[in-house]
Amino acid sequence: MNRPGPETGTAPDDGAAASLDRGCLDELVGHLLRHAFLRGHQVFAGVFDGDGITPLQFMVLELVDKNPGVTHREVAGAMSCAPSVLTTALKPLVASGALSREAVAGDGRRAAYRLSDAGRSWFHGLRPKISRAERELLAGLEDADRASLRIMLRRIAGRS
Repeated sequence: MNRPGPETGTAPDDGAAASLDRGCLDELVGHLLRHAFLRGHQVFAGVFDGDGITPLQFMVLELVDKNPGVTHREVAGAMSCAPSVLTTALKPLVASGALSREAVAGDGRRAAYRLSDAGRSWFHGLRPKISRAERELLAGLEDADRASLRIMLRRIAGRS
C-alpha cells in the first residue's frame, strides 16, 4: 500500500514498515481515517502540483466563494480548526490578493473575507481539479460505496 511521502510529513511505506505487525491498528477507525486523510493530501498535492494551493486553502476559498463576507470565526468553525491554523492558511491568499480581508461593521476586531475578482477567476479555474482528485482518491470504490462512505463520514463528523 502506498503511503504519503515526505511532502505530507510522513515516511513512505517501505518494505520494513509494510512488514510490521500493526496489531489492532488496522481495525481502529481513527487510525484508518488518519491514513485516509494523509492519502487525500497526497492525491491533492499530485493533482494540484504547481498551482500554489494547499487543501486548507482550497477549503477556505470554497467557503468564502460560497459565503462572501464570512467571518474568520465562521470559516474556522466550518473547517473544524483553530483560528490560528486558519490564519496560517489565509495569509498567502490575502497577500496574493486572491482574498480581501475587511473589518466587520461595528467590530473592528473581527475580520470577514471575500474573493477578489482575480481570486474568483483563479479559484474557478482550479476548482474543477477537485473532482479529479476525488476520482483518484476513491478509484478503488464502486459508486454505491462512494456514496455510503460519504454518508458514514458525515455521521462520524456529526454532519448528517
